[in-house]
Amino acid sequence: MKILIIGCGLAGLSAAITAAREGSTAILLSPLPPERAESVLAAGGINAALNTKGQDDSWQQHYLDTMKAGVDLADEAAVRNLTEHAPELIRELAADGVAFNRDDAGNPDLRYFGGEKKMRTVYAKAGIGKQLISGLTAIAGRYEAEGRIKRMLRQKFLRVVLAEGHFAGIIAEDTDSGTLSYVPADVLIIGSGGLSGLFQKTTGSCVSSGSVSASLFVSGIEMGNLEMIQYHPTTFETPQKRILISEAARGEGGRLFTVRDGKRWYFMEDWYGKDGNLMPRDVVSQSIYRVCHDMKLGLDGKDQVGLDLTFLSDEIVHERLKEITDITQTYLGLDPKKEILPVYPGIHYFMGGILTDRNHRTSIPGIYAAGGCACIYHGANRLGGNSTLGAIFGGKTAAQTAAADGQKEKLTRESRRDAAKSGEALLRELRSNVGTGTERSGAILADIQDVMSRYMGIVRSADELDEGIRLLSEMENRSPYFAARNISDALAVQDFRLLGLAMLQSALFRRESRGSQVRADYPERDDIHFKVTCAAQLRDGNISVRKEEIGRIFDAG
Repeated sequence: MKILIIGCGLAGLSAAITAAREGSTAILLSPLPPERAESVLAAGGINAALNTKGQDDSWQQHYLDTMKAGVDLADEAAVRNLTEHAPELIRELAADGVAFNRDDAGNPDLRYFGGEKKMRTVYAKAGIGKQLISGLTAIAGRYEAEGRIKRMLRQKFLRVVLAEGHFAGIIAEDTDSGTLSYVPADVLIIGSGGLSGLFQKTTGSCVSSGSVSASLFVSGIEMGNLEMIQYHPTTFETPQKRILISEAARGEGGRLFTVRDGKRWYFMEDWYGKDGNLMPRDVVSQSIYRVCHDMKLGLDGKDQVGLDLTFLSDEIVHERLKEITDITQTYLGLDPKKEILPVYPGIHYFMGGILTDRNHRTSIPGIYAAGGCACIYHGANRLGGNSTLGAIFGGKTAAQTAAADGQKEKLTRESRRDAAKSGEALLRELRSNVGTGTERSGAILADIQDVMSRYMGIVRSADELDEGIRLLSEMENRSPYFAARNISDALAVQDFRLLGLAMLQSALFRRESRGSQVRADYPERDDIHFKVTCAAQLRDGNISVRKEEIGRIFDAG
């Protein structure tokens, strides 16, 4: 069986390795190699209840912490499966050569992370993302040498091709020549990352723009909880993006503060007790927003508070937090052992995305999704350290499900021939667009990003969301120019506008405050009406948002 995988970050690599081990042929399609994937940026760690610190930890407690942080919006069965298998996954990764920090007993070392009362986050001081990607790339390389994993680099996903409502293939664009081609496969796994391309500055990579998810949305795939956007509480701005200061800084004892009445005020500790700095990310981000906007107490009159690491030991700051030291010295010119770090929340992660069931199936038979593009494990707010876990475990689960589903013949030979004809027709249609359009794609995209950044902030209201919807709707007739060697940019802009509308409409539809969704006009959590998934779909040119029961199971087709 041929499994086509979009993206070569943690989810894609994990899916490819699993597919190869299951006896399938995995094809990794990506514009860049794994070393350039967004997963490399992961700075904190990967969660697993290894219970090596004498704290009586367990996967059950990891499960409860994950559900609590997600404000009960994730599928309980999926989260249980994730947390129960996390320790085994870490042991497998360590045995395969992934370099983790080790404790005195030789176990993968652990530290505290936000929303967790136990030391449960496995880390690497050189950067967990780099170590995980390096390890999985080496494993994948062995299967690549055997011909069980193949790479299609410098390729972008453009459109999916369906036959009888089932996946049949994709249209891809060569990023060097602009050549378009039809790529058939038995099943498709999406591991393309989050939706950073919809916004001006995020902590994410420009490679993981969300264009694949936007294209699939236009093709009819269901999205879930698009309103749930995680603002990481400690980031700083550069001309190009926002850069994250890992939660590890607070896990090692770092303290957030501002100045009130001429004195330092450690507001998180005042509001939430001695462990206040390690509250879940939504709580910390919303608290910083309150300090800066509602109380007008940002440091130096700006939207920022201080992160103090100066009282920590040299070993902690310059060794255990080496990656943070390198980043702040490079971009801010500050030594965190000597100087206060100015921080403010920035868009970091999307709990919502392609709606999947607990087996990673999507609403289109033959298509699966895992990692940052998928809506499954994190509910209304993600625990730090659960994204890397969810990506690797999710990719593995998606490949196992795809292999099991693919054992049954889904499409007849005649259907596959018809799909190939449809693919060729779509290729001709896309090529016919070359030379059309009147505006630079980048100019339209900048306006979309401006609207999304203004109206999908930490705190929202119906009036603001309605205004954002109006502005995006008015862009309908703007026509991006289709360049001969870069059709993907023009398509992405058209798709982003529609996905942005779905995101705004989802936030308007959820009339409550829960996790990362804060409505000034609906400040209370409403379990009676909104302990549900908000599912968005495009049909016949119209976007619909509806309530969907949490834990829906999709038919394999």
